[in-house]
Amino acid sequence: MYHFPDLDEQTRLNMISELEFDIRTGLFYEPLSMTSSGMMTYKRLLKECLENGNPETLQQKLTSSFFRETDRNGHKIPSNIREMVSFSDFNRYYVRALLLRALSEDKKLCVYRAKQVMHERKQSRLAVNKVFFDKRQIGQMLELFRDYRKLFSSKHDLLQPNSGLSLRLINEL
Repeated sequence: MYHFPDLDEQTRLNMISELEFDIRTGLFYEPLSMTSSGMMTYKRLLKECLENGNPETLQQKLTSSFFRETDRNGHKIPSNIREMVSFSDFNRYYVRALLLRALSEDKKLCVYRAKQVMHERKQSRLAVNKVFFDKRQIGQMLELFRDYRKLFSSKHDLLQPNSGLSLRLINEL
């Protein structure tokens, strides 16, 4: 079960805009575990779920035919690959949408656990409840999260595989 407290119409519009930006600029991350025929359908399914679904609905639409049996090194693809891909991609666009909202609405963001994990990493545990309020830092995070090549080589706590971490807006009183 996943929890996305700020998944409203504006967030969804931002998520779709970010997906379209990635596709238009060639920055869309194509999971290495996915087959080329699966990838052709995946972008459409992802957009549909960003419009009116969640990671669970995306996971349900991804069948085993979307994925390879082994990676390019010959290692078996994990049995939970559908869950991993659906949560990671949905969450990546959710986080980017909230970064855009924080910048435009002058709001703070807080790290929280959107997905429960069996084995919590120490760095993930330490990141929970961390607050981001500096517009420059939020802008740098958005830039980093838009380029998956930089993101995956960074040591940023958010959006690491299987961390279960996400962001939420902090509504000031």
